[in-house]
Amino acid sequence: MLNHKRINQFPIALVIITCLSIVILFGCSQQEKKVSETNTEQSETQQTVIKPVQEPEKTEPEPEAKPMIAPANAIAVIETAKGNIEFEFYADDSPQASRNFIKIASMGYYRNEKFHRVEPLLIQGGSSFTDESFPIENSDLPLEKGSIVMVTEEGSSVADGDEFLICKDAIVNEGWTVLGKVTKGLDVLDSIVKNDKIENITIRERNAE
Repeated sequence: MLNHKRINQFPIALVIITCLSIVILFGCSQQEKKVSETNTEQSETQQTVIKPVQEPEKTEPEPEAKPMIAPANAIAVIETAKGNIEFEFYADDSPQASRNFIKIASMGYYRNEKFHRVEPLLIQGGSSFTDESFPIENSDLPLEKGSIVMVTEEGSSVADGDEFLICKDAIVNEGWTVLGKVTKGLDVLDSIVKNDKIENITIRERNAE
């Protein structure tokens, strides 16, 4: 009887050993799969890290600022609702005043300002945005109708960098900086009254139409 019982237990033990083997093999297979997936993810991460950085798209260089027109070849156009007044610069007699006027006009500082002084002999305009002055540039140029003069306070040795006069008649030159002379628009000059607006002052080349 004892030998018979041992013989009957052998198949049961075999089944148990087989099941354990299957479980162990399955576990190893799952572990290998996880290791493989981990290695794959690390490989993809490394590929992402070492991927070369794309260079930014090249853009065209910005154009350089338009150079200022030389006073000797410049015409100033005072634009008003009554018409335009054009004048040329005395570049040799007032080089500093001419360059300064062209600079602040090109920056739009005279736009929407007014002729705040109108008298029988002259009218005056200027800008409220600048506060510049420079030494008076004396000359023997006569002050006649259409002469452009930089404002100078009595007894001062400097001229305002933004306030100007336009002569409506002959005036004695008292050592002022004579900036230029009106070439077009004397009839417009005669029609200006106090607080008429300077819509703008633009600068163009003398030979430009």
